[in-house]
Amino acid sequence: MSQHVVFVGAGDSNLSVLKNWKKRKLKDTTWTLVSPSRYQYYSGMFSGYTEGRYSIEDIRIDLKSFCKENGGRFLKGKVTAVDKRQKNVLTDSGKSLSYDILSANIGSTHEKPNVPGVKDYALFLEPNGQFPSAAEKLQQTEYPVIRGGDYKGVEIALSLQEWRKKHHMKTPVTLISNGPVLENEKEEIRDNVLTLLDERGIMIYENISVERIDQDVLYTENHVIPYGEVLWITGPTPPLIFQYAKLAVDEKGFLLVSSSLQSLDDSSIFASGACVTLSDYPDMLKNNSYMRKEASVLEDNIIKTLKGKKKLKTFTPPKKRELVLNLGHKKGLYIKGGKYSLDKSSWKLKKRMDKQFIKQFS
Repeated sequence: MSQHVVFVGAGDSNLSVLKNWKKRKLKDTTWTLVSPSRYQYYSGMFSGYTEGRYSIEDIRIDLKSFCKENGGRFLKGKVTAVDKRQKNVLTDSGKSLSYDILSANIGSTHEKPNVPGVKDYALFLEPNGQFPSAAEKLQQTEYPVIRGGDYKGVEIALSLQEWRKKHHMKTPVTLISNGPVLENEKEEIRDNVLTLLDERGIMIYENISVERIDQDVLYTENHVIPYGEVLWITGPTPPLIFQYAKLAVDEKGFLLVSSSLQSLDDSSIFASGACVTLSDYPDMLKNNSYMRKEASVLEDNIIKTLKGKKKLKTFTPPKKRELVLNLGHKKGLYIKGGKYSLDKSSWKLKKRMDKQFIKQFS
């Protein structure tokens, strides 16, 4: 009897499983990848794209061609519901797909807060297919503002400032952070990054909450800040489909999975990446360096389940976190465990890793 695997979302783990599918030579098994767009844009290269180092073709994967090459089917659509009893998913176009195994790798969303004006006037990182347009607006506007002092906000601010400097744009990028910039990093790293932001001419506002946005002005408690375009970056928030499916979620709404990357409620549902919380490691950061290591466990466990095997592999996060950032002007930040470097070698490493990642799916 034929088995059907539905892969929901074109995240790193799902794509890594699918690129090896043909090698597994599974009989009587088909698969479908469901994603809202034909193209998957790699957010790890957004800063390089903003700086002008990559073209749009460099940072995206053609999912339709990828699926055809790897022996599966691509369905353009957003999964809006999962019926765990009937074992099917429903898309926004009304299509229903049955599955024997489901693998969700849909990432997280960026919360659009209830700050007046944000939904009307701000740009966002998600959906990621809209980012190239957002980057162009930020490049061309007179007063670009990045709201968000985390890793992504710092990367985009520095890369955008570098692009604008090359193109003789006179007004600087403004970076606004609710708390300290890179709030969760150790002081030495924070100080070095703040120095770099200052040296590049970026206007920095720390510990500032935006209270309202009008068409061309941001209002805080003590400041009125003009802007042409504002990119609003917030922390990750969970997709809602897991709660709607009555699957176990954590207190924030992220799907709870075991160390075998299976839903605690349904062993036929696998999930990985930023949309999940590992029940054994609830404090694990939703960081690409961790998530990519899930891919091999996910692949083996899906294959074993298809073959009826009960003993599955377990995922254990690396003891040392690893992070590489592009800080523009051929400078990068590499962090591993308690050590770090801020130099050209780190930028080269970031560039090499990004190109290797995108190449494997092209």
